[in-house]
Amino acid sequence: MAEITIDPVTRIEGHLNVKVTLENDKFTDAWTSNSLFRGFEEILQGRDPRDAIYIASRMCGVCYTSHGMASALALDQAMGVKPPPLGSLLRVLTQYAEWMYDHLLILFALEGPDYGPPFGRIEEFAAFKGSGYLDALRISRVAREATAVWGGKMPHQASFVPGGITEFPDTKKFANFTYRLLDVKKWIDNTMIPLFDKFYDTYKDELTGSGERETNLLSYGVFDDQTLDPQKRVQKPGAIINGNLVATNLYQEIAPKITEDVTHAWYTADSGGEPSKVKAPTPQYTGIQKEGKYSWCKASRWNDNVVEVGPLARMWSTALQSGGKIETDAGSWSPPKKPDTIERIYARAYETALVATKVIDKLYELLDLINKGEREVFQPYSVPENSEGMGLTEAARGALGHWVKVENKKIARYQVITPTTWNCSPRDNKGRRGPTEEALANTPVRSADPTLDAVRVVRAFDPCIACAVHVFDGSKISTRNLEIFGDIVG
Repeated sequence: MAEITIDPVTRIEGHLNVKVTLENDKFTDAWTSNSLFRGFEEILQGRDPRDAIYIASRMCGVCYTSHGMASALALDQAMGVKPPPLGSLLRVLTQYAEWMYDHLLILFALEGPDYGPPFGRIEEFAAFKGSGYLDALRISRVAREATAVWGGKMPHQASFVPGGITEFPDTKKFANFTYRLLDVKKWIDNTMIPLFDKFYDTYKDELTGSGERETNLLSYGVFDDQTLDPQKRVQKPGAIINGNLVATNLYQEIAPKITEDVTHAWYTADSGGEPSKVKAPTPQYTGIQKEGKYSWCKASRWNDNVVEVGPLARMWSTALQSGGKIETDAGSWSPPKKPDTIERIYARAYETALVATKVIDKLYELLDLINKGEREVFQPYSVPENSEGMGLTEAARGALGHWVKVENKKIARYQVITPTTWNCSPRDNKGRRGPTEEALANTPVRSADPTLDAVRVVRAFDPCIACAVHVFDGSKISTRNLEIFGDIVG
């Protein structure tokens, strides 16, 4: 039996160490160690709650709008304010546009090159020279430009506020957003989906068994309608255990059963538990110990189940609640027999087509609201002395939750569970592997270089280690002081 270490795994966001054991042309065990150390939960403590959206969105340079949305939803709840229909719709349109950019980046810049020369047979996926790769760079730029129309700027939108948004729709902005989105949608429908159908047909047999695990999936759902009822989201909330849909109510059934375990994570024991109750995490670094602590990532669990999040989970949950199939303008998608590497990538491609389909409906909704004379984009509010809020949405990578507690008008506690906290979690107190570890441990090795088989499994989950780890060591270093209008800041 051989042990292989891949450190760092490239073409992902952040720093990830993967160890696998190889025996008889099959990976038999795996450990994922998230080695990037950050500090957002601690940074947010003691601040004005209204700062949270802008700080939290900096957790990631790709899915910043999703972090901004999760934070905004948590603050809406904490402030007791509901965005008006126009404000809510503009938030969602910003999120739609970001997802189109985000999925294209993941599919073509991060995952696709594993299947183009020199590693694979799809010429269009070749890094820096394949036609699909180069087209995706251009189209993703257009999608990001569209995101900036309502986000104010990109990256890190500046327009979301508790109670709504600060951007107001006018004819020029509507035209700038719409023509860009139509350009992106045309390419997705006519070029991207046929390319990924080709990819699926080419690699389906070769990737059989790669990254396969049990059908335990979790989705919070995403893309609200004007009622803000999470059960009416375009992508549906749902918990799927052993292939069965066991919960759909986001705030009554799903949210109360979310926990984090730190047995094998570099934190003290009191850093785990329910996200709405646990304190900011306290580091306890030991170095990598396969039988002990070996990651900065906590082990997120739903109702004591190891669940996977991401496009496959969302599409599966939505299909089970929509007659067993999802229709897009580019084609239809149905749940496979089991989650595995190729199905994760294929689901992401078809979710991109779904987003491109549904955003058109939202543009008609925007026109309808404007024609009805709607002008309000946010609702006034005041910061309460004490309150709590929870914002559950989805990033392109998967389920994303922000929890905030306000005391004396300041943030007393802020907790975040990102998609990669679920997918790249270490073992828990029962010794159960996280989803990526499970997927690796069941993978046959077919390549001359086993590391290619391993990274294909990992990249199909699209890890973002920067999002997953937000600890802080408590020290403060002042490099210089500045005097601004008589106030010393350092």
